[in-house]
Amino acid sequence: MKAEITKNGPISCGIHVTDAFENYTGGVYSEKVRFGLINHEISVTGFGVDEVTKEPFWWGRNSWGTYWGIDGFFKMKMGGDGLNIEKDCVAGIPTYTKPASQVKAEIFTQ
Repeated sequence: MKAEITKNGPISCGIHVTDAFENYTGGVYSEKVRFGLINHEISVTGFGVDEVTKEPFWWGRNSWGTYWGIDGFFKMKMGGDGLNIEKDCVAGIPTYTKPASQVKAEIFTQ
C-alpha cells in the first residue's frame, strides 16, 4: 500500500464502518471488529506516524463531507484493528492512450 501510494497516489480501500467510526472526530482511530465486512469505500491518501502517540496510521479521505472527521479526512491505525482497511484495496492508473495489451487488476496489501 505504501509503495503504491508513494508511486502513484491515492488508492481505494473498503472498510467496515461501525457506529463508533461514524462519530469519529480526530486522533488515530482503532477498533477491532470480530467479523468485519466491507460496507463502505474510502480513499487512502497517505500515511504517517502520530506525533503524540507515535502510532503509525493511514490517512484516509471519506465521502461524507468536510463536516465529518478532520475536515472529511481520518487517521486509521496501521497494522490491524483498523476496520479491515488493509484487506481490500485497489488502484487504477489513468492513461491518455489505449494500452496495447489487456490491463489486469492488482490487489495491494501492506
